[in-house]
Amino acid sequence: MLEQRVREAIERYDMVPRGGRVVVAVSGGLDSVVLLSVLHRLAGSLDASLVVAHLDHALRPESAADAAFVAELCRELGVPVVTERVDVGALAESHRAGIEEAAREARHTFLDRVAREVGAERIALGHTADDQAETILFRLARGTGLEGLRGMDPASERLIRPLLYVSRVDIRSYAEAQGLRWREDSTNVDLRFSRNRIRHRVLPELRTINPEAAEALERAGRLADEALNAVAYLVGYVWPSLEPSEESGRVELSRSAFARLPESVQSFVLREAIRRARGTLRGIERAHVLAARRIVASTAPAGALDLPQARLDVSGDRVAIRGEVQAPAPRASWSVALPLGHSVLSEQRLTVDVCVEPLARRGEVPETDEWTELADAERIAFPLTLRTRREGDRFSPLGMSHDVRLKDFLINQRIPRAERERLPLLCDQEKVVWVVGLRLSERAKVTRSTTRVLRMRVVRSEE
Repeated sequence: MLEQRVREAIERYDMVPRGGRVVVAVSGGLDSVVLLSVLHRLAGSLDASLVVAHLDHALRPESAADAAFVAELCRELGVPVVTERVDVGALAESHRAGIEEAAREARHTFLDRVAREVGAERIALGHTADDQAETILFRLARGTGLEGLRGMDPASERLIRPLLYVSRVDIRSYAEAQGLRWREDSTNVDLRFSRNRIRHRVLPELRTINPEAAEALERAGRLADEALNAVAYLVGYVWPSLEPSEESGRVELSRSAFARLPESVQSFVLREAIRRARGTLRGIERAHVLAARRIVASTAPAGALDLPQARLDVSGDRVAIRGEVQAPAPRASWSVALPLGHSVLSEQRLTVDVCVEPLARRGEVPETDEWTELADAERIAFPLTLRTRREGDRFSPLGMSHDVRLKDFLINQRIPRAERERLPLLCDQEKVVWVVGLRLSERAKVTRSTTRVLRMRVVRSEE
């Protein structure tokens, strides 16, 4: 039974915390309608509450009707819904991006904001096993490595995909058995989009070779994930033998110890060293790693290589990788005590409003926007401070059960270094409560037992 399979996936990957709130992304199509139906049926036993989020991309004449359909569906189920309309076509043009890329970015921005506004621990997406197969094929066509072959994760930070191991055939069977209604998206057959060509041309051809081609691709993704976990273990095992020296943005290794490793292991070690120095492997391709390995393995006493946002230097027996070579602008640190009420911080060009107020009735979506956040007032150690980041700051991002280095969090969010230095942090006496404009602290989130909220709004003046 599909519901049981979804429940097992939720429990296996710890997708929904007890008493948590989940934002369900619902387009109105078959997959997302089934996702909402299953989660609505399981919500009671999972002790979870749902909020639906629907983004109208304004790409089709019938998109407004899709939004109305989702709103009516949620009314029937008694689930609160947040809808928004974004002109993705105009967004793509202004950012000089493709429609698919602009739509994806708009969705992620919208879903992240809704999750922050309603205090949701997770965002549920309706990706299926067929979507996983299409993703793997798409990445293969673009020349991916093992990392891309693993496909989408069933659970990654706040994102969960409860249907990821369910085929589209089983999803349609469930919908028909339950008498569900859904909307057909005409863009799903538009062959101008790469994924549609894979769905309607490539996969059908592969199924003539193997009727279970999609399942085989999905299994390959799982095997790639297992292989990468094994590689991570192997790299961690040999890492101490490389006499590593690490500091902020810099990693050094022993060249002679590196030379004793098999070539395949050398490549993964270099990838790990680059990741530690840069904070991410985004933009690092196989050609970069091979070029780095050639320089390290050469007989020359010294050498250097410029990498995307990093530099590799070889001197004698040491290999050094330095992240973000560009010299950062001098840090202008500041810290301001923040009373409740309205504050104008002229030097920082910020306007701040903070107040404590009763929580709206359960199920109501508070009126917030990107620069407004809500926290549980009982979990705040007053007084408050607004400041820039400090060396050693740690933060517990919403959706994570442990603290991370604030610097690592900002790097993973792809915030440029110059912007990281001026980003406002709203703090209490114990913790970073809110990285303004990005993420609330898990330790300050609104829960089902919250009775009063701290409403925070920070607006930057135009410079």
